[in-house]
Amino acid sequence: MKNWQKVKLGSLLTESKNVSEYPNTENRIRVKLNVLGVEKRPNTKDKTGATKYYIRTAGQFVYGKQNLHKGAFGIIPHELDGFESSSDIPAFDVDESCYPEWIFYFFKKGNFYLKLQTLAKGVGSKRINPEQLYELDIFLPTKEEQKKILDEIEKSEVINQNLIKEIKLQEKELEKLRQSVLQDAIHGKLTLEWRNQNKKLENENNGSELFERIKSAKDKLVKEKKIRKEKSSNQIIKDEIPFPIPTSWKWCRMQDISEKLGAGSTPKGGNSVYVSNGIIFLRSQNIYNHGLYLRNVAFIPIEIHDRMHSTKVFAKDILLNITGASIGRSVLIDDDFETANVNQHVAIVRMIDLDIRQYIHKLIISPYFQAKIMEVQVGVSREGLSMTSLKNLLVPLPSIDEQNAILEKVNNLEASCDEMQKAIISNKEHSKELIHSVLIKLLGDENNVIVIKNSKKTIDSPKREIKYESKTTLMELVELLNIHGQLHAEDLWKMSKFPEDIDKFYAELKSQIEQKKTIKESVEKGYLELS
Repeated sequence: MKNWQKVKLGSLLTESKNVSEYPNTENRIRVKLNVLGVEKRPNTKDKTGATKYYIRTAGQFVYGKQNLHKGAFGIIPHELDGFESSSDIPAFDVDESCYPEWIFYFFKKGNFYLKLQTLAKGVGSKRINPEQLYELDIFLPTKEEQKKILDEIEKSEVINQNLIKEIKLQEKELEKLRQSVLQDAIHGKLTLEWRNQNKKLENENNGSELFERIKSAKDKLVKEKKIRKEKSSNQIIKDEIPFPIPTSWKWCRMQDISEKLGAGSTPKGGNSVYVSNGIIFLRSQNIYNHGLYLRNVAFIPIEIHDRMHSTKVFAKDILLNITGASIGRSVLIDDDFETANVNQHVAIVRMIDLDIRQYIHKLIISPYFQAKIMEVQVGVSREGLSMTSLKNLLVPLPSIDEQNAILEKVNNLEASCDEMQKAIISNKEHSKELIHSVLIKLLGDENNVIVIKNSKKTIDSPKREIKYESKTTLMELVELLNIHGQLHAEDLWKMSKFPEDIDKFYAELKSQIEQKKTIKESVEKGYLELS
């Protein structure tokens, strides 16, 4: 490796600018993130003459200017020979002294492409231009040596891909095991031995007895006018029962054991009422089976919270997503939780007897209940779960004692699954490290130092402090610029809907600048304004 020549990447790459005279939307390529290669782009409607397209040739090295640092690079495969891309996805002819794959692995080894983020320039759409890559150093052995090394890499890649397939299979099987545990729990299979050992206790404290206690407690709340009297639930008929349960259990409807079943709502004024600090306002993106995700949470003023009685969340409540792609996700609120509100995409499920809440949460996230939720979504477009449907869903109810036995079994089995998950994650990381070590061993390490060239004389100055109006946060970009006029990109980001996700912010900003043409870069560097 010591006798390998070190050359500039620019000496090996020549940008191809073969203009397509007759652009065809059916022959477009895109470069996938995370080093997943090049593929045919789904058909889209392009504005006639809006963008110039170039013909790409099999064997060319190609990358995405905006996403190279996210692994958007590859080699044009033979099946995409003659396809097109814009100048945002430049392609390069590789010098005869070098295999295109040698360039590909140069960027892949050690995740070197991640370091290139510092090269990205621009406000609305940060890009890495070819001229910046040309200055990178790369080791270049003879072509014969390249071939031998690339053959060795291919063998290692095959071994690694087989390992990854095995890991993915393990992940699928583990998920099946987790679902099986929950399904067995609500069928009574996990506690068969417990029932055999506790027949006397079972006869004294069974599901029917628990149901009657809950019913009496609910009638008392109605009498005390703490909750409204509801229309009696429909009688359960034999054809409705989805599966057999132990004789000591009882089928009932969710309505019969709940103090509250209702969806939230968005305060009047929508996003404009959000503040930087106040009462937590939970949305579907905050709800996960394992707990609340509060990194990207909204807040509303306490005075609005006080008015929204029906959407208040308290400790020990169960929250359930009832619309969208995350329908069925559910969280059990901790015992020490103070309060919050929820929007219309989330339902509050509050038990009459709070001792059954943990069992009910396991029931909700079980395959049985999830399947039922999907069955009863309303509308042709399956837009969501109605409260009527939720109230009518059937619940297999065991005694409190057996519920506790179920939870103990489930928690122990889930802990074992968690340990298996850790082992799988460790194996996945090991597979990544293995291929990286192989690449560095075979290809060498140029130890490139990423230098950002600036022809202007610079003076060291403290990093700009992000300043923004806290009363107008979590809003649309156009709406923010309409309110404030010209804004610095950093301030616009922090007031946008994506204050914790810079990538999503830039994706939305790119769309507004390049496609919708609603936003433009101001004359003052770093600032944005409406077009």
